Amino acid sequence: MIINEFQKKLVVVAVAATIVGAMHVSAADGWAIEEVVVTAQKRAQSVNDIGVSASAFGGDDLKRLKVESAIDLGAHTPGLVAVNATSGGTPIFAIRGVGLDDFSANNTSGVGVYTDEVFASAPALLNGQIFDVERVEVLKGPQGTLYGKNTTGGAINFISNKPTEEFEGYIEADYSRWDRVEITSAVSGAINESMRGRIAVNLVDQGEGWQKDVNTGKEYGKDESQAIRGLLDFDISSDTSGFLKAYYTKDNSTPLSPHAEQQETWGHAELNSPTDPGKVAVGDLDIGRDEEGFGLALTLNMGFEPFTLTSITAWDTYEQDVVDNYDGTSTSVDNEFLKSDIEQFSQELRFTGNTEGAFSWILGFNYSVESVEINTTADDSFLAFEDPSNAVGADLLTGDYTQVTESYGVYLHTDTELNDELTLTVGVRYSLDDRSFDGRASNHDLSGFFDDTIALLDESHDEDGVTGKIGLDWAPNNNWLIYSNVATSYKTGIFYGSATLDSDPGRGWGYAKPEEVVSFEAGFKATLLDDTLQINGAAFMLEYENRQSIINFVENGFSTFLGFDVVDVTMINVPESEVDGAELDIRWLPFEGLDLRFGAAYLNSKVTKAPTTGDMRGISDDASQPSTVDHVLSNIAVGAELAQSPEWSYNSQVSYEWVVGNNLIARVQTSYSWLDEQGGGVGGDPNLVTETVSSLDAQVSVTDADDSWAVTLWGKNLEGDDAETYAFSGFAGRVVYRKQPASYGVTVNYNF
Repeated sequence: MIINEFQKKLVVVAVAATIVGAMHVSAADGWAIEEVVVTAQKRAQSVNDIGVSASAFGGDDLKRLKVESAIDLGAHTPGLVAVNATSGGTPIFAIRGVGLDDFSANNTSGVGVYTDEVFASAPALLNGQIFDVERVEVLKGPQGTLYGKNTTGGAINFISNKPTEEFEGYIEADYSRWDRVEITSAVSGAINESMRGRIAVNLVDQGEGWQKDVNTGKEYGKDESQAIRGLLDFDISSDTSGFLKAYYTKDNSTPLSPHAEQQETWGHAELNSPTDPGKVAVGDLDIGRDEEGFGLALTLNMGFEPFTLTSITAWDTYEQDVVDNYDGTSTSVDNEFLKSDIEQFSQELRFTGNTEGAFSWILGFNYSVESVEINTTADDSFLAFEDPSNAVGADLLTGDYTQVTESYGVYLHTDTELNDELTLTVGVRYSLDDRSFDGRASNHDLSGFFDDTIALLDESHDEDGVTGKIGLDWAPNNNWLIYSNVATSYKTGIFYGSATLDSDPGRGWGYAKPEEVVSFEAGFKATLLDDTLQINGAAFMLEYENRQSIINFVENGFSTFLGFDVVDVTMINVPESEVDGAELDIRWLPFEGLDLRFGAAYLNSKVTKAPTTGDMRGISDDASQPSTVDHVLSNIAVGAELAQSPEWSYNSQVSYEWVVGNNLIARVQTSYSWLDEQGGGVGGDPNLVTETVSSLDAQVSVTDADDSWAVTLWGKNLEGDDAETYAFSGFAGRVVYRKQPASYGVTVNYNF
């Protein structure tokens, strides 16, 4: 039914495009698609001149699409899936089916995310940084040469607005449903002849939560955050310049709550929560978020006759204290308490050849050290006191650990113009990583009757690897680029980082070996009809080795003791998988003022060699095994789809802008996105599968001719789609997150 409705809308858009296409005259009057300059290959280039599948969004596009977080990008980028796997604090990304299905604080997606060329080693480091943005670049496919580790799926670059020579600034105020107020402002200009500065702030305060507890009336899903960023751009000499960035962010939001399902399998149907996204069952748990982050980055560019040396030195720290209704119920089935201290330091040295001939090169060195200190506690006192006569049980399950990762890398990237039409790209990188894990898992009851150590683990792994790329670009004229490439990348090995019930630390805190991806891709970029039509397409095939995946298994020892199945989770490798698919991006300006955009992606992912239970250290696929042997809850079989790999996804946008009188410009815009059903993990567990998700957004704005002010009325999810966005198997059944209901508001912008 949903796909039929979407197809009808698609037909309407196609018919409208045909009608306006008949009105197409010529671009001689001056309208055309503006060139988008990106730094996807570590130097400024037009996005249409590089043989890389990439989507780029300018600052105006991001505002008009209401992209307020990294998660919002997924609705407008073919092939990119972005979801929050916990109550708003852990973004998970996947590109072309390659990503992450774990949301532990010590893990990182196979999609590398960068802010102003600095890698975010933990998802939390993105919080509070996505505002006052110049552009966003989404690079699809392995980026192991220039970007290094953890880019098996691709990379996302967020680039902040830079300081300007001329004094300028703006203030943007947004008021929307649930009494939500957001203020964003920036001031920029020259400080003296050799220095320019910019200060940007973002403040969010929400008076009402969009969720309400059906029993207590308490409200959840309330944003409260502050962020400030300072930038200095300065000239040291005629050949040397610097760029200094400092930021601070604080988040005291009240998280949303998921919903619990199928708890009646315990004989406790009252543990189920409502299915209405706006109604939840939290109980007396005081959920909340107390997070704070700070960072510094210094970039120096030094010009020499044969090359330019770029140095990027960065330090980031982030602290979290989060209470989460992880189980989605009003009782303590699995309430989560997370305290984390994340710190990273990185240094890159990059030499870019100053050659004007047919050969260009980039040589780089990287070093980084990342430290994650975690204390995570699961309150499962409901399990212990389900039988009032038994006051002993696993009331509080705690994992306390430190993970340190030290990484080195060296890379070389070259482009050679073979003739006027053909360019050969060759790149290679060597990476070395040392990751250590020192942790203790314990379980103790609330009365203090016992405090037992379940497992101790002190382990480290050294890993190295060579990745590379070879590609050929053919540009027969200025309007066409046809490219093909073979690229590889790898993601570092990882320990499962949540509290564990398992007495075997190597199983409960399982270590997953590095994953590797080999990609074969062919694509084209065509600029047609006097630069008013852009069509980009790509087809690809990926060979995926040792995909890092979480798996649910039943702890037989605890299950026998308590009398019902108790689910635990660990991390394993899926030996071999394949992904093939295609993507299409179209943008057309049929006549002045009208802008049509459409994107689509197709994915076919499957496991081709499954892990065996013999590889899982005492886990069996036979539930009748003795209680000393745990058994798999959902086996990963050959043919199983990968996580976050919907078969189809679509996005479209139609906007029209026209002059009203002599001094005003009016603009209307509507956008629609649709995402096929997908799994939150690999395997056959139906608890992980979510339904299709769609969103219809619209806005109308009025701007003065000098662009000094603008007023915009907007709405998101106007159809009120209440689909599930993420699901997982909890201790007691299925837990789901649902889409926020329709929201609407007004934005006022003043530029000076």
